[in-house]
Amino acid sequence: MMGVPDAAERYLALQRRLPAAWEADRAGSRVPRVVIALPSYSLDRNVLSHYGARVAPLENRFLYAALRTADFASRVVYLSSRPVDPEVFDAYLSLVPAADHATIRARTLLVSPDDESIGPLAAKVLARPDLIDEVRRFISDDLALIEPWNVTEAERDLALALDVPMNGTDPRLWRLATKSEGRRLFRASGVSHPAGVEDVTSVEEVVAAVRQMRSAGAAPAGVVVKLDDSVAGDGNVVLSAEKLDAGVETAVHAALPDWYAPLLRAGGVVEELVAGDGFSSPSGQGEVLPNGDVQVLSTHDQRLGGESGQVFEGCSFPARDAYASEVAECVAVVGRALRAKGAIGRFAVDLAVARAGSSWRVAALEINLRKGGTTHPFGVTRLLSGGRYDPPTNRFVLPDGSTRCYGATDNLVDDAWKGRKPAEAVQLLRHAGLAYDSAEVTGVIPHLLDCLAIDGRMGYTAIGRDRAHVAELEKRLFTALAAG
Repeated sequence: MMGVPDAAERYLALQRRLPAAWEADRAGSRVPRVVIALPSYSLDRNVLSHYGARVAPLENRFLYAALRTADFASRVVYLSSRPVDPEVFDAYLSLVPAADHATIRARTLLVSPDDESIGPLAAKVLARPDLIDEVRRFISDDLALIEPWNVTEAERDLALALDVPMNGTDPRLWRLATKSEGRRLFRASGVSHPAGVEDVTSVEEVVAAVRQMRSAGAAPAGVVVKLDDSVAGDGNVVLSAEKLDAGVETAVHAALPDWYAPLLRAGGVVEELVAGDGFSSPSGQGEVLPNGDVQVLSTHDQRLGGESGQVFEGCSFPARDAYASEVAECVAVVGRALRAKGAIGRFAVDLAVARAGSSWRVAALEINLRKGGTTHPFGVTRLLSGGRYDPPTNRFVLPDGSTRCYGATDNLVDDAWKGRKPAEAVQLLRHAGLAYDSAEVTGVIPHLLDCLAIDGRMGYTAIGRDRAHVAELEKRLFTALAAG
């Protein structure tokens, strides 16, 4: 129809309502509001296929959002591809006093299209007008906002269908989160980052980029080839200096699998492999707030694994004191640059650090313009404790002035636990004296419990008084699971 604005323009108009909804949802607010938790993974189909049956349990890492409803003014809509297992919901309820359970159940709407097909949750909900209507009836006349995992056209269109603004970056800016654009933003902002080449689109261009870097004396330890639009380190391929010394072209062709070249057509980078004594890969999380402020939320040391040693498997919070302040400053600088380009909502910066003489070399690697693997452990810890991260001191401080740390993973796998029920894992934690204690604000919080049936996998966040206490909790957890 002539004169009807397209989806992008309508979304811009919808987003003008975000500041009011966000203000209503700030701590201490008594304004009735609804938060829609949307763990919709809008990723390349090949990436989603890699996770397969684990996608639905991964969505449920964000089920802790329901605990917000213990606040009388807040209600939550939780969307998921398949209906939430009652035992999984009960596991989250067990984290708060029993007196709050009835309130949380009454003020939480669980909505599911019961569709485990490959594809983003937002698209599945959009295909169900009855679910759209159910959510809109639940919201009624209250202020509402959507908290997405990431934002593409699918999530934008769901926001339009629900007529609810979203606390996330406009999908037209999605390229800001690619590896190539991230490197350009670092360069423009004066943020230290490894030597490298952006916008490589073929294996031949990878070979040329490696040769160019080595002729310039860059990448003495080797290189990392990365796909522009990948997550959690999947798609990162490491080529050591020893392999490259034997022949660049041969090494590149041998290292890149057959499936890599088609994905590389969409873009990628070749960059220096940062290595050295004390190597670590921290990350920093931030948020561009609807009022224009940039907030540093947290710093973590990532736990990496996989064949390449580049795949995210977990994290320790906070990052080590030796470089945490530099990580936090990098997050602040990047956040301001993203704000200037129109971004809003959550983002993260992944970095690499290694000793350089008596100091540390801190290099920014990539930007994630979305929530990620560190979102749920930090989110559930902050929600349950009422604490906050203080960047200048690198401490997570509770209202009583005490501090906490945690360790977390999504990859605790044991074949012996394959097929076990979520309630069995919860009961094991109780028997081992590891269950979360709301009075002490310590203990183990499980998640991914619905992944036990798939491959014996679960996740956890182990909250302790200090790093030594966290290590003790994790050791006891591993022992208990082995015995169970």
